[in-house]
Amino acid sequence: GGGGGGGGSDHQQTKEQTPQEILGIKEDATPEEIRAKYRKKALETHPDREGGSDEAFQAVARAYRTLLHRPYDDELESSISNFDASISLKSSAHWDMELKEHRGLVEELFTNHGKNVSDNVDRQCDSIRQLKLRLMEAGSFNKNENDELIRNSCFYLSLATSYLHGIQAITCNFHGDECECDKSKESESFGCIKPDPLHDADKALQSETALQLKRLIESAVVSSHPEWVAQGKVGEEVQAFSDFLVYVLDSLSMISDWAVVVFDSLSGFVEVYKGKHYHLSEQDEAWSASNTITVRYSSGHYQPLLFVAEEGETKMKGDKELKIEGNEDAFENSCKRPNLKKILDVLDQHNVFYVVTDGSE
Repeated sequence: GGGGGGGGSDHQQTKEQTPQEILGIKEDATPEEIRAKYRKKALETHPDREGGSDEAFQAVARAYRTLLHRPYDDELESSISNFDASISLKSSAHWDMELKEHRGLVEELFTNHGKNVSDNVDRQCDSIRQLKLRLMEAGSFNKNENDELIRNSCFYLSLATSYLHGIQAITCNFHGDECECDKSKESESFGCIKPDPLHDADKALQSETALQLKRLIESAVVSSHPEWVAQGKVGEEVQAFSDFLVYVLDSLSMISDWAVVVFDSLSGFVEVYKGKHYHLSEQDEAWSASNTITVRYSSGHYQPLLFVAEEGETKMKGDKELKIEGNEDAFENSCKRPNLKKILDVLDQHNVFYVVTDGSE
């Protein structure tokens, strides 16, 4: 009983603290200092450790994500509490038409090119290899605010994993397949190979972010189509699909800063959902790369596609060029992930068919 009370007290205390106070860092701490302190705090507050608690552990993970990507994380938090932020600035009729046109273009691709599915898939796989994206497994189960199990959450878990990887909020290295399109191999699970408290921290961060994305996106969908709830198209355990994104592309949430690229492994086609505020510029290439979300769809299941540098490649450290030893550095990997321009260039090179729905139009 005493242990549970102590955890509750910690939770109340951390709610009043700033992210910097929770991690014990200065206001001007560098990303490297933030990560180092996070690792230490995550180990100290892990529920399996003496003196640790689930509440404190979650607070540390939340503070870490906030500090690494504060402007966008603040938007995600405010979008959940402020219902208006998730609502599209354009009418439901406008986005219904966008969705209809999007689906129409996809159907047209099937009509004109669907007979060569095998060739389409092969070309898509070639493009994925060239982009050095690896297929990971983020899972299908999550928990809601009441700690109840939610099934069919793979779409939001995949979005969350790709997003967190892009802002370098994932601490554990991962090892993807040599060839993510090789059917003889299975995709790797997200996180560390060996059990590790930091892996649990990554999973907690992934779970919470996925739930927030679910609430944000589905509130916008239900706002436009309340009847979809009764029809079973939207619900706590109803499988969500990527075309839900149409209703948040021009919202006030951080999703309007994203470009979500969905590789459909069944057809070999690619669907792109470009937010109103997503932009490409040579001066801010890192921003566009971190806001380019890549996932793969296959038979009712979504999985994140994450950039992993190959062994023997070089990376810059200061003014020195160093060789990458295996998949040693998840942070370096996420910095080099492709932005939308790079992805579309590669798709064009391999004659991969794609449809772009642009929230700025």
